[in-house]
Amino acid sequence: MNLKNNILNKILIIGAVLLIPVFIILVVILGRHVVTPSNEDIINGLKNTKYYSSKVDYVFKNSKAQFEESTMQYHSADKGSRIEFQEGSGRVKVYNGGEIRVEGNEDNEYTIEKDIDVIYPLAFMENILSNSQIDEIKEVKAEWGDGVYLQVNIQYQSQNKHLSKAEFYIDKNKEAPVLLKVLDDSGKERIIINYKDFKKEKSLSDDLF
Repeated sequence: MNLKNNILNKILIIGAVLLIPVFIILVVILGRHVVTPSNEDIINGLKNTKYYSSKVDYVFKNSKAQFEESTMQYHSADKGSRIEFQEGSGRVKVYNGGEIRVEGNEDNEYTIEKDIDVIYPLAFMENILSNSQIDEIKEVKAEWGDGVYLQVNIQYQSQNKHLSKAEFYIDKNKEAPVLLKVLDDSGKERIIINYKDFKKEKSLSDDLF
């Protein structure tokens, strides 16, 4: 009996010795995954952010000129998205379901169909990171910024030749959007969207929507 017990104990000890390195490796892998999320984790985290706010600047370009618009944007997964235009008009657009509520300075409010406005919603995370649109993801260094960025190449399912594809840049360290370049079918820049002070919020007031 003692011999059997000794053999069993040795087997258990050997098994434990063999399993310890495997356990350590698993802990290291899992810990690294938590501390340093993968590119896919970063993208999914942005896509699934329940609440966020950000300053968003648009630059519209054509063959003759360009003009800019500055906005403040809010998103709630439950309520929709809100764009506040900063040029002094007091104009606000609230996107919810198939409708857009438009508000102005003079208490005039009206509703339009969602399909009428396809330009400004290009900036929303859930629109940019739709899986059906993502064509490629790669790490890059950009001349306009420091650090490493994720470049997400996007193909739009659009009949508009001026909205053919896009390049979306994410600051990998901050896990925050930085820039969206919307290109036409010949690769020319048509819309440049810049993000500043992007914040993942714990909640947003229902009054915004």
